[in-house]
Amino acid sequence: MTCKKAFFTRNHAQTRDKSFYFDFLGKIFGSGKPLAKLLNTNPGCYLYDTGTNKILGCRREVYDLLSDLFLEDVNRAVGNFISRYGEKEFLSAAEEIVEAIHTEKILLLKKASNFGLSDHFKDFREVLNNSMQGMNIEVTEECFMRCGYCVYQDHYKEKRNFSSNSMSLETAKKAIEFLKDHSADSNPVMLGFYGGEPLQRFSFIKDCVEYARNIIKGKDLIFNLTTNAVLVTPGIAEYLFNEGFSILVSLDGPKEIHDRYRKDKNGNGSFDRAINGLKILADKYREINKGMISINAVYTPPYSEEKINRIDNFFKQLTWLPVANVLINYHSQNSIPVEMFMEGELKQDKSVMQWAFDKYKSDFEKSDSMVKGQIEKNFAKFIQRAVLNEPFDCFYFNGCCLPGQRKSHITTDGSIKICEKISSNSPAIGDVFGGFDLETIEKVYIDDYAEKSIEICSGCWGIRLCGVCYIQAFNEQGKLDLARKNMYCHSNLHSLENLLKNFVALMEENPGKLDYLYKYEIT
Repeated sequence: MTCKKAFFTRNHAQTRDKSFYFDFLGKIFGSGKPLAKLLNTNPGCYLYDTGTNKILGCRREVYDLLSDLFLEDVNRAVGNFISRYGEKEFLSAAEEIVEAIHTEKILLLKKASNFGLSDHFKDFREVLNNSMQGMNIEVTEECFMRCGYCVYQDHYKEKRNFSSNSMSLETAKKAIEFLKDHSADSNPVMLGFYGGEPLQRFSFIKDCVEYARNIIKGKDLIFNLTTNAVLVTPGIAEYLFNEGFSILVSLDGPKEIHDRYRKDKNGNGSFDRAINGLKILADKYREINKGMISINAVYTPPYSEEKINRIDNFFKQLTWLPVANVLINYHSQNSIPVEMFMEGELKQDKSVMQWAFDKYKSDFEKSDSMVKGQIEKNFAKFIQRAVLNEPFDCFYFNGCCLPGQRKSHITTDGSIKICEKISSNSPAIGDVFGGFDLETIEKVYIDDYAEKSIEICSGCWGIRLCGVCYIQAFNEQGKLDLARKNMYCHSNLHSLENLLKNFVALMEENPGKLDYLYKYEIT
């Protein structure tokens, strides 16, 4: 693995004098710093190089010299290092850096200029015309629940509010026809049902499934449903199972945790009804035992490691639940009114990610789905990353997908949104009656995003691994907001650095430990 590769062997013959290294390091670090990040796992020391996407190991002395060079001008950095380690060690460490630059081609990229110029985006018209992979249908904007953190509450300005709006069957048929007409080169094809609470219109869902099966031929049709499970009956479970639905159930943990925020319109907790619905689904889906049921647990204040353990233990004790993915996620920022918090509840002694990593590191083979749900996708991205022989100055649009391809969100009136998570006021990318609005996609989501983001992104060490996307970039007015995006950038970089440190810590402990993630399917 690249993260175990040393910069250079220490027994290399020393043939250069001090002035050579001053001049050489001055060219690399003097006029702008290279795009790279130092990682210290104690005892391991590493450098992530943005240009090549390599992670290289190094000695502590080399790490310290690089650290000085990134923080100070070259003269001061070298002076600081020599005062601590002496001139002989400087010559040795500097030689290793020079040789690594020559052999590994690291530390050569100082600014990213070709931002978002992937073939995927350049050919977006062709891709959208033939390679749509799926869509979510917004069945209804109605829901009998009023969860305290729900983004469709009145106090949350980025999303539409609950309403009586529901999609007509005519609009749904147009959406399904649109998916058929734009997915010639895709297989399988996904059709999802979203709300509000979609099971409030179960007969509508059945009509959509029947129509999709009638007109989309020769492809594997995948159906999924996001639900709070309160309305699930044996008849509904039978139908969903027979049609091969994957189901995402909202359940936050044990009753006292779930019911604090997940209340209905009358202020009553929903745990008992939700767990009953989940049991009905589990009883039917136990027959296939293939992880067709997933759990979305929203992590809410008060935050504590003890609370995460309670949630984890709760799901472990559901022995009647077939193999399921348990995903624990923080609530959306600003989605809970401040008056719902008690003093001190926003502090946390350990993040969910760090909790999961500690569990995973101690015994990853016995880690449960809640632990692996936090870890595996991120680590799979690292282990499957493209490692380059030469620095390559071409970068994707951060973590953005191509608008309209992977999972378009169809609102109740037939408008096409990038996904269900973006601001409700963000520009639509078309509608199911008239097709994709290619001009808006190109101007707003490609050209504007690239032109406005490049100033910040071009100098960021994390540009090649960035997960920030359109969701974080568009504000409550639906406008591209760089201040908002940059706010998320800072937290994303902090998380990315910690993830990389944890990743290399696992790799230094057992280089083959994560090899199974080469086969992990990243979506």
